[in-house]
Amino acid sequence: MTKIIKPKERKLDETEEIVLPHVKCDSCQNWTQTGLHQKRLIMEKPGQVKKINGQWTRTPPVMKRVDAYMCTNCVKEGRKWPGENPR
Repeated sequence: MTKIIKPKERKLDETEEIVLPHVKCDSCQNWTQTGLHQKRLIMEKPGQVKKINGQWTRTPPVMKRVDAYMCTNCVKEGRKWPGENPR
């Protein structure tokens, strides 16, 4: 029989060591080395349908990556992530 090996699943509220030496917490604006990290994609330009050489083609949207950080003190207090909730 073959044994299936699954990678370790991460919890949503698990803290991680941030690779950068010091980052600013987006919630309380304090410098920190440990905490939570969130990657966000913000749309800069929506996708379009264009006619090129007589054929309709779809251009994908242009997204910008934004990194958000939260320190362990804000996580313990139960603060919410700053900014708008994704829809």
